[in-house]
Amino acid sequence: MDSGLWREIKDHPHVMALSIALHVVLLVVLSISLTHNAPKLPSRPQVNTVQAVVVDANRVNTELEKLKQAEANEIKKEESRKKQLEKEMQKARDARKQEEKRLADIKTKQKQHEQAEKEKQKKLAAEHKKKEQELAALEQQRKAEQEKLAEIENKRKQEEEAARRKIEQAELQRQLLEEERRQAELNSRLDKLRVQYIKSIEQKVARNWLPPVKMQPGWSCEVSVKQNPLGEVTSVKMLNCTGSSAFNSTVERAVKKASPLPLPPDPQVFEANIQFTFRPDV
Repeated sequence: MDSGLWREIKDHPHVMALSIALHVVLLVVLSISLTHNAPKLPSRPQVNTVQAVVVDANRVNTELEKLKQAEANEIKKEESRKKQLEKEMQKARDARKQEEKRLADIKTKQKQHEQAEKEKQKKLAAEHKKKEQELAALEQQRKAEQEKLAEIENKRKQEEEAARRKIEQAELQRQLLEEERRQAELNSRLDKLRVQYIKSIEQKVARNWLPPVKMQPGWSCEVSVKQNPLGEVTSVKMLNCTGSSAFNSTVERAVKKASPLPLPPDPQVFEANIQFTFRPDV
């Protein structure tokens, strides 16, 4: 079917329906006419049949006129609808053009405003840069004066310091030697206490240790323990273990079971992270 004809059918479905109805009526009239004019076999006269055919033809003509009028009215309505749609489309196009013009004006004004703002910012930036340069020059001058004053002050202090230094040097040397002696004694005492502290922890872990079923001599394990200030164990890590996994597990359980660990003999010896070697055969 021609695409143009198909488009007309889609655009005017009512007109197409009327056209089909008109063709149907025409076919009916043609059928009646052929029946009326066809040769008839001899029979008794039928006066009423002729009258009925005439009446039906008149009625068909009346119906045809009505259909034609209805088709004309439908076409007129369709044309009116098309004109109304064209008006609305033209109105929409005009409104769109006005809106496009309004948006174009807004964009133009916005560009002009942006350009003016750029010029303004450029001018402000130039003024700001000039002020910064002036302040930098003043700051450089102030620093030069301060450096000169500082140099004079330093020279005076150096002279005073040279005078005091000879007096204080001997005293300072004596104090340093005394402090080193006290610190060495303290470090020696703390080292001994630290050894005792770690030993007490090892002993408590050993007391809480239960050997695995298959235990071999010489097994050992480096144990890294984290504790809080109360000696409570917060985590245990097994490092460089030489025994089986079962042995490692027994050592880890022993450490956790020994919590809280013994308190240090001196608070200075306390360490949150403690590492020791667990050797059950020692």
